[in-house]
Amino acid sequence: MFTVPEHVRQTATTLLSTLRPLPLDLPNLPPMLPGGLPFVGHASELRSNPVAMVQRGRDMFGDIFCVRLPGTLGVVMTGHAAQEKYFRFRDDEVSQREAYQLMTPVFGKGIAYDAEPQIMKEQLGFFHGALRESRLRTYTDGFIAESEHFFGQWGQAGEVNMLEVGNEVTLYTSTRCLLGDKMRFKLSKEFSELYADLEGGINVISFFAPYLPLPAMRRRDKARVKMVELIEKIVAERRSDAHGHEDILQTLVESSYADGRKLTVDEITGLILTIMFAGHHTSGVTFSWIAVLLAQHPHIFRRLVAEQREILGDRERITYDDLQKMKLLEATIKEALRLYPPIILVMRRVLKAFEFQGKHVPEGSMIIASPAAGQRVPEIFPEPHRFDPDRFMPGREEDKRWPYGHIAFGAGRHRCMGIVFAQLQLRALWSHLLRNFEFDLLDPSYPVDYTNLIVGPRPPCRIRYRRVGKQSAGA
Repeated sequence: MFTVPEHVRQTATTLLSTLRPLPLDLPNLPPMLPGGLPFVGHASELRSNPVAMVQRGRDMFGDIFCVRLPGTLGVVMTGHAAQEKYFRFRDDEVSQREAYQLMTPVFGKGIAYDAEPQIMKEQLGFFHGALRESRLRTYTDGFIAESEHFFGQWGQAGEVNMLEVGNEVTLYTSTRCLLGDKMRFKLSKEFSELYADLEGGINVISFFAPYLPLPAMRRRDKARVKMVELIEKIVAERRSDAHGHEDILQTLVESSYADGRKLTVDEITGLILTIMFAGHHTSGVTFSWIAVLLAQHPHIFRRLVAEQREILGDRERITYDDLQKMKLLEATIKEALRLYPPIILVMRRVLKAFEFQGKHVPEGSMIIASPAAGQRVPEIFPEPHRFDPDRFMPGREEDKRWPYGHIAFGAGRHRCMGIVFAQLQLRALWSHLLRNFEFDLLDPSYPVDYTNLIVGPRPPCRIRYRRVGKQSAGA
């Protein structure tokens, strides 16, 4: 008797789920964006330049409009009122689980987006202990040590691809915090290779058919198995000797569900990958955008160098408390994330139909928010295309006046808990660079690369650096 392979069955189920008839005949739908192709709708434009597509719709229709996606209806919501509506939905009203099935092969069955809402809430809650202040102080020491080690290998001058640098150095800092200092040097190469294969299996195709037996998906699945084997060995060591470990892995090893059940190795692996995908690559591309923006705006660079001197004086060693005082650097990171958010679109499947601004959004449709377009709305952020970190400084604080305006890390109760970790990591890395280097751009332009789901500058993102002394820094 012939048995259908599991991955083929899952692929067929996923594809069929996307082929539901478009509910275009329902009354009072939001206006439809012109264009699109038969069957795939606006998917081609969504892939080539999604931000331009969203902006075109906003310019034509305002806060809410429709696009046609393969087999379903997409409803785009931008502007402060629409973004507040989007991020205030309850889990029984909209579903992340159905929107992000492409992550299930990476994170694992029943983990993160594939878990029931209450279980996912418990799983994300395990990270609260790992992000308390005492742990953040420990992580800061790792960030600083990694900065000194990594950038200490640079010469007096040279050229680098800052996109590669950002992804590499944030992988090392993340590995320290996830698995500990010893594992950072022992396992970084193996961990990074497996992570690259996992990441390679996340693409536009996997969004609609995550179980297709394509080469990238097969490499992803093999890497997931090997990652569990790698983590299993470390967990066994931790359970035999838990003394002296202050990392995220140890937090997960010690955690239990509400019913008292301990996490399995597969769950621990999946949650480590969840926090990695939430924080590592987003920090890596933001790191590179900061390099581009500061090289383009040397007056901001000089002010940041002055802030370093004001806070540190003649001290070379920085602390967690020092990083907390670097308000202009914090504002610069926020502004980089506003202009160039790594996640440009977020989606939810509608479980219960709703009305917004007199328009009907039907059950089964996909609602879409866009940090990339939503954070450039002039009513929220005046002169939205201008790099202006001062918009987040005391006296202006535009993000506080519009709490659903800056959505690079989500908003409201759906705000990503990793924002504090990411900000601290980027501040530590850039504090070191500001005190030791100057930068020049090497290319005439640094366009946005929409070929990946995590959006950064188009490679190679080349920067020329020069090492500077204490007296000449920022001169």
